[in-house]
Amino acid sequence: MKLRPEGEVVVQHVGLDTWDLVLIDVTGLWTREEFTSKEEAIVVCGRLGIRCHDGWDDPRLTRRMRERDHWTSPSGQRRAL
Repeated sequence: MKLRPEGEVVVQHVGLDTWDLVLIDVTGLWTREEFTSKEEAIVVCGRLGIRCHDGWDDPRLTRRMRERDHWTSPSGQRRAL
């Protein structure tokens, strides 16, 4: 968050005992971290002082991720490689 102060977080349920905390900056770059509970992920957001969303309730965040084409951009994240 020090490098991307305008970032926001989405907390999403992804497995039986798994919750993702997805940090998305204003340019569409994102990173994720897994947690064993939703409450734990929300506590981390609070400690970092990040705006936290419960699921993909804000269309701005999906637009941010969709607009950045990581495969054609030289600075894009290529997670499958």
